[in-house]
Amino acid sequence: MQDKYQKFIINMRLENEDFRLWKNGIEETVCILETYKEKRSIYFSVSNLLPSETLYAQDGLSYHVLLLGTDQGKIIHKDFGEFRVNQSGEGSFFQKFSGVPISCYTHCLLAASGPAAERMVIIYQGVTPFFSAATERDAWRDVVSACNERRKTEVFSKGVDETRACWYRIDVKSPLPDVLRFASAQIEQYSHYIIGRKDDAYYIGIPGRFLQREQPCREERLFLLWQPLCGGEHFFASPEEMNIQQQEQIFGYWIAELDLENGRLKSL
Repeated sequence: MQDKYQKFIINMRLENEDFRLWKNGIEETVCILETYKEKRSIYFSVSNLLPSETLYAQDGLSYHVLLLGTDQGKIIHKDFGEFRVNQSGEGSFFQKFSGVPISCYTHCLLAASGPAAERMVIIYQGVTPFFSAATERDAWRDVVSACNERRKTEVFSKGVDETRACWYRIDVKSPLPDVLRFASAQIEQYSHYIIGRKDDAYYIGIPGRFLQREQPCREERLFLLWQPLCGGEHFFASPEEMNIQQQEQIFGYWIAELDLENGRLKSL
């Protein structure tokens, strides 16, 4: 089966309009993956984007095409290096690569990032034929079911938690659901994340301070609620009024709601 030539066309949708060269224009594109025996290749093209020179001059960022997925329960990614867009807003590339089987990759991205950037901005995103919503849903169900075997943890002070949920700590040694792939570095940094449950509602908490660079999926506006750890609320009137020193020192969690039926996250 691995010796058979296969071609996969991935439909990519526009996630962020701030990088468009013109307000009107193409909003979708495709990424093509090919494999034959141990050989693999990727082709990607796009139009109506800010030129690379403009992007770098404005924000010190560059375009990158990435493949993301999982291999034996670990989050993996393949960065194909800087992707160039000319002054007409067009760019394309073809590259051969090796490594894990293509079937390990579930998502393809065009993102803007840079060595001095505090975030990665997703511009285009598409899922490969190997991504399964059912698999993602089942992965979450396994994690949620495991909460029944854990003790509740007192994370937030009474009256502070807007969700009023019971919270459970999930260590990084547990398999990480694919939808949290963009927060994997932060979850690994703090060695855990938390799951909250109230009646039929579920919530995900990613550890981090009230800093833009620690807000998961900031461009996708998923984790909009931040709450401090127990006692942290005594040092400020509201998160927006925290000074820089408080923002650096007070820890808490960024929270989003989990739709257990499809394994997706949504903002509160």
